[in-house]
Amino acid sequence: MRTAVVILAALAALSNEASAGTFVLRSSTTGVIAAPVVVPPEEPTIPLPPETPAGFMLSMTGQTSVAAGAALGLRPVVSGASGSVSYSYFGRLPLGATFDVATGRIAGKALKPGTYQVWLSATDSAGATVTAEIVIVVT
Repeated sequence: MRTAVVILAALAALSNEASAGTFVLRSSTTGVIAAPVVVPPEEPTIPLPPETPAGFMLSMTGQTSVAAGAALGLRPVVSGASGSVSYSYFGRLPLGATFDVATGRIAGKALKPGTYQVWLSATDSAGATVTAEIVIVVT
């Protein structure tokens, strides 16, 4: 019974006297409260992106302005990559255009007039990434 009382007293002390991140310890034999132990909250660690090599560059070749219904052909040119390269894009491609993940090529027929902003990224096998912005204008 005495143990249960000590545990309840300790819980009451924790809930009444402790603030977030603070533990209040009570002696199980004397009932005296020891000095509070403050535990600082853990700060999340944000992993740093891999450093991009100085010569790792990405550009696009091809025509970025086409008439509606015309063929669209844009191809990435990568230099300074370490090992193999994978591609991804963010943004909106014109209706009828396709993106090839293996080659980074944007092709197809641009069917709907408009201005389309696309960001193409190339990531090498070391994890470094470069990004190029492309604005495709379909008239």
